[in-house]
Amino acid sequence: MDSAARRIPGRVVLLLVLMVGSLAVCAVAVLEGWVRPQTLQLYVQRAGSLGMLAYVAGIVVLELLWFPRMWGLLAGGLLFGPALGGGLSLIGDLAGAYLCFVLARGAGRQWVQQLVARRRRADQIVQLLARRRGLSTVAMMRICPVFHYTLASYAAGLAGVRPAAFMGGTALGILPGAVLYPLAGDAALRPTSPIFIGSLVVIGVFLVLTVLAARKIFKETPPG
Repeated sequence: MDSAARRIPGRVVLLLVLMVGSLAVCAVAVLEGWVRPQTLQLYVQRAGSLGMLAYVAGIVVLELLWFPRMWGLLAGGLLFGPALGGGLSLIGDLAGAYLCFVLARGAGRQWVQQLVARRRRADQIVQLLARRRGLSTVAMMRICPVFHYTLASYAAGLAGVRPAAFMGGTALGILPGAVLYPLAGDAALRPTSPIFIGSLVVIGVFLVLTVLAARKIFKETPPG
């Protein structure tokens, strides 16, 4: 676990770079006139419930394809605003997590085992969840960016985590991100606003604190 902990800061830095880069591209596109926020929002409004359904379905598909959850959260804020975008992302994230969990527990177990075996440190995460199957462990994995969202869902299914603990921990753990990231995505349409700058600072501090908390909680759990 010590060697894994030493790699954590690098993963967090990479995540921050990806997030800042994505928001910077949005900001430049808006400032240069390549993308007009009013046009995007008009398309979303015209789509109505179909647009919301398409967004939620897209979140589920992206998570099955191992895309980082961050992209969907930022897009939700950009397209629907922080409140509705955050709510829709919660629905999509919970649905995607449950689908992966059910696949790992049921008929797709063998396929999931082969898939997860190719991922670095996957066995350690499965073993950790097998030892500590509670809601708090799942929640911390959801909060901390070190644990890939899709991998954690599959690992929980393979480790035999109870459905109630898995869904409760997932809902609790993804809530902070469902507030912070859509807020940043919505503020990217106003790249010079204090909200945009402040949201980046808050997200950076949040990521560092969650990594430190995860290291403290999991450091006594040996690899399997």
